[in-house]
Amino acid sequence: MGKTKSIMSWGQLILLFGVFCLFIYAFTQRVTFEKLEPIIAVEGFEFSGNTITKYSGSDEVVEIPFSYSYGETTNFSGSITFNNRSEAFDFLQEHYTTGADGYYDFYNQIYSQQYPWKYDYSIDKPSFVEGRDIQITSISREAFEGNKQIKKIILPSSIERIELFAFRDCLNLEEIEFSEGLKVIGDSSFWGTNLKKLVLPSTVEQIDPYAFFNCKNLETVVLSTSLTKMTLGTFNGCDNLKTVTFLSKNQVYASSTTAYQPFSRCPNLESIYVYSDLLNYYQTTEPWNLYQDKYKSLI
Repeated sequence: MGKTKSIMSWGQLILLFGVFCLFIYAFTQRVTFEKLEPIIAVEGFEFSGNTITKYSGSDEVVEIPFSYSYGETTNFSGSITFNNRSEAFDFLQEHYTTGADGYYDFYNQIYSQQYPWKYDYSIDKPSFVEGRDIQITSISREAFEGNKQIKKIILPSSIERIELFAFRDCLNLEEIEFSEGLKVIGDSSFWGTNLKKLVLPSTVEQIDPYAFFNCKNLETVVLSTSLTKMTLGTFNGCDNLKTVTFLSKNQVYASSTTAYQPFSRCPNLESIYVYSDLLNYYQTTEPWNLYQDKYKSLI
């Protein structure tokens, strides 16, 4: 019988082996030297779900994050005696509204316990790091209230609501950089700030009572194209307010009382600009007709 013909030559085997080794080397190099993203803490902020609940930082310019993720947890344990429900609620706000497990159990116990109530606790509170797991959509009541360091706030497009007293008495807050997406500005949210100019994003639909109360250095206001409702005392006590521009083509509703109208106690108000086809509405509808001599046509 004749010799069997070799299927693959030695040269082809060596070449194939070399290609295989090169592939293994490239794969191991990729796995070994791939860089991991660093874990960066979100400094100064506390969150609960989609809401910023507190800011304790000291930066002059604060850029609010679009989103966050949970980091490592820290255990807090001990014993405390609550004399009444109010004390228990303060504890709830401090320890259980920042992502810790057990919120609803503790909340229900507040109403079922006899006071004084001795409570033994062991709470795993998470830290907060940069990430995309939870998108931030609102700023809660009193989250920044009374902060004397902040001069500028930068809001991301994810924020839809600013709640009651969120920035009240931030006495040095001079500038807000809004993004499109904000819909509601809450009650007294910027009361007593040092704003000089206010230009709202087009998406704002509603401004709640006293939102910019006593912003004494505010001179110019440009209201949003989507605005449908302004409630009482919105710009009450803005001593230096001179010009207001309505970009909304809606007939904006405003509530008021005898003491508090949209622009009450604004002695330097000179001009309110509205679209020409809305002049009659503002000049004849309460409480807008209080400012009949101020209206000027945009077009």
